[in-house]
Amino acid sequence: MTDKKQLVQLSEVPSFQHAKDNYWARPVVFGKNLYTYVAHIPPGGDMPPNGHAEKEEFETSLFMLEGELEITYNDEKFMIGPEMALHVPLGVAFGVKNHGSVTASYVLTFSPSPGTETMDEKIERFARENRGTKTAEETNAMRQLGR
Repeated sequence: MTDKKQLVQLSEVPSFQHAKDNYWARPVVFGKNLYTYVAHIPPGGDMPPNGHAEKEEFETSLFMLEGELEITYNDEKFMIGPEMALHVPLGVAFGVKNHGSVTASYVLTFSPSPGTETMDEKIERFARENRGTKTAEETNAMRQLGR
């Protein structure tokens, strides 16, 4: 975490694979009390509902930018689209699935911060863990799928 000014242009930010899934996160804000990224989920991509420990650790807010997603909110499922927002309080299992033909994108903010490091540290950690990354250019191209 840093007190240094953070000003980013999304199109210049690389993305990181959430797990061994087709869900990509572009970190845009690293803060002491919050962390924000833009998620891109290509057609067919998903993030299963989070595990028990994670749902008890973070309160999140989601703001849809483009595309549509099926949301799993505890045992409930519903659709969310552009310019819609969702609050996910502590204790709620949350997941997404893209059944559409275009890449869906949304802003997700966590509070408190999950202790996410700087961008350089994140890049190093993902390389060390052999986890998926995409350059900014590769991520920008993925966003164009289905358009």
